[in-house]
Amino acid sequence: MLYIILIIVLVYLGLLVWHRFKPMPPGTDYASQVYLVDPDDVLFMHDLRFEDEKGKLVFEENIYPEIFKAVESARKSILADMFLYNADHGEDRQLPEHRNITEKLTDLLCVKGAQGLDVLLITDEINNFYGSYKSPIQKKLKDHNVKTVITKLDRLRDANPLYSGIYRLLLGWIPSMTRGVIRHPFGHPEKKITLPSLLRSLNFKANHRKVVVVDSSLACITSANPHDPSSLHCNIAFGIKGSFAKEVEYAEHAVAAFSGLKTRRFMQGTFDPEHVSWEKVVSKEENNYRVMLLTEKKIRDHLFMEIRRTVKGELIMMALLYLTHRQVIKEIRNAAARGVEIRIILDSSEHAFGLRKYGIPNKHAALDLQSDPHFGRNLNIRWYNSHGEQFHTKMAAFQRSNSFTVIGGSANFTSKNLDNYNLEMNLLLTTKADSRLSGEIREYFERMWFNRNGRFTQEYDLLKDESRLKYILYRIQEGSGMCTY
Repeated sequence: MLYIILIIVLVYLGLLVWHRFKPMPPGTDYASQVYLVDPDDVLFMHDLRFEDEKGKLVFEENIYPEIFKAVESARKSILADMFLYNADHGEDRQLPEHRNITEKLTDLLCVKGAQGLDVLLITDEINNFYGSYKSPIQKKLKDHNVKTVITKLDRLRDANPLYSGIYRLLLGWIPSMTRGVIRHPFGHPEKKITLPSLLRSLNFKANHRKVVVVDSSLACITSANPHDPSSLHCNIAFGIKGSFAKEVEYAEHAVAAFSGLKTRRFMQGTFDPEHVSWEKVVSKEENNYRVMLLTEKKIRDHLFMEIRRTVKGELIMMALLYLTHRQVIKEIRNAAARGVEIRIILDSSEHAFGLRKYGIPNKHAALDLQSDPHFGRNLNIRWYNSHGEQFHTKMAAFQRSNSFTVIGGSANFTSKNLDNYNLEMNLLLTTKADSRLSGEIREYFERMWFNRNGRFTQEYDLLKDESRLKYILYRIQEGSGMCTY
């Protein structure tokens, strides 16, 4: 009996170690070379929900109207990779203000598919809750000649290894069920989920990307999901025209390929003369923007690089849904010690999927910055003033005397998002310090930071939570992966 137990333990440990550190699928964890992009071919977009000066709730919406226009303009092909792509509202949580962006995008893709365009949707298992039911959206898309790919999450590393080892050894063998009997975790009043699907969801894996490519010539990388219950969230997006879009398209073909779809070649070197190395950029036109595509851990690597490059007198601006990554927090503290001015706007972690979250994780991760001797001086945090929506932005900007750099896209600043667990996609964009784009991003951030023409953010002390119990819970969750963030 002892030998049997020993064998089971060894198999469990073997599964745990292998799937925690196994190689990433081909084409992921990728950093492109640098593209030189004309300033007129770059568009910064944002959605904001806030109280105006009269106390009225206002929603400024820019992202999906622009995406819809781009999709409508397609003549040859559309590629979309979307994490949350459904219209499922929780019980009593649908607001009249919610946009029907899910249906709108679906209808546009169906029209283009029916017209004979090459339309491909890549998405995540969460939209059929890991096999609990059929997605009506995916069925409609397939009926209109849209190729649909569900990402094979098993190819990704295990973010929740203690549980995933048990799941692979024992729980994953439970037969699938045709009818769900368990209440939907997101509160959907009609849909039920199955036990095998619930157990699968606890692996906490995701293709978390949000990207659209049109005609291989326009790419939109965003933090916003085409998800009706999320349609009032605050988000950002970047639209890039030109051959950079091919880089995004080929990176997405990598996901489609390892998920079972036969695609064209991806990641096969130079596409055209604009595809140049970083070292050659300095000899090119100075007014052009320099753009890189980053996925998975490469986002973390370049984020660290940008933070470490900062010196006294420079400014870091962060606007984030989640900030929990231990090394990111350490790098922020180190930058503050060098005299860098650091301003961080955080979501207060009160709401997710219409459910209460009680401040975990941001309010307790922030305690590690609050304890820094520079906090309140050149290191400061403000909370976004939420009204039920999330401050869903994922962006960091670096203002230097002669340059401006921004990193933005799908990736939260957490271990799950930055350490090669989730699939993520960001871009890194560098301009001159006085460029149009740098001015737009500074204006976007400073408007929220200083509450210009509205009430966007609150002082740190108004919402801080110094509960040691919640802090310990956050540290356990972040360290073990037993969490959704």
